Amino acid sequence: MLRWNMAEIHRTDIEPILKIEQNSFRWPWSHISFENELLQLQSCNYVVRSNEPQIETPIIAYVFLRLIIDELHIFRIAVTPTWRRQGIASWMLEECFRKGLEKGAKSVYLEVRPSNIPAVKLYRKLGFETVATRPNYYTDTKEDALVMRKYLKEDV
Repeated sequence: MLRWNMAEIHRTDIEPILKIEQNSFRWPWSHISFENELLQLQSCNYVVRSNEPQIETPIIAYVFLRLIIDELHIFRIAVTPTWRRQGIASWMLEECFRKGLEKGAKSVYLEVRPSNIPAVKLYRKLGFETVATRPNYYTDTKEDALVMRKYLKEDV
């Protein structure tokens, strides 16, 4: 049995998400950024909660996506540091791909820093390929972004 489960994000989940966000990124999203993303019509946003009763904050991961026509776009994903390297991100993304297929998605896109080697390895393991580079994409460091794509349907 899995030690966690996935559910849609609610406004009350933003505070625990912010804690994970601040521990995961040099330039974290703000409270209002998360609230605004929840208001987007095509957003598909999920949290992963621990099933272990002794956990103080049960939210251990989150993902913010948006379905644009037949493309699923990953905007934000993080796992709380103490729960990393347990397969949560892979499992969460596979669940999102399944849900995306049900909603008509044919492919998934994301941007990632080339210096974020663990993330790049994860995405490649899940079948993503680099399709472009966005020069100077990240304003904090002027680092480029890798644009990665994964096809969800074989007929694409």
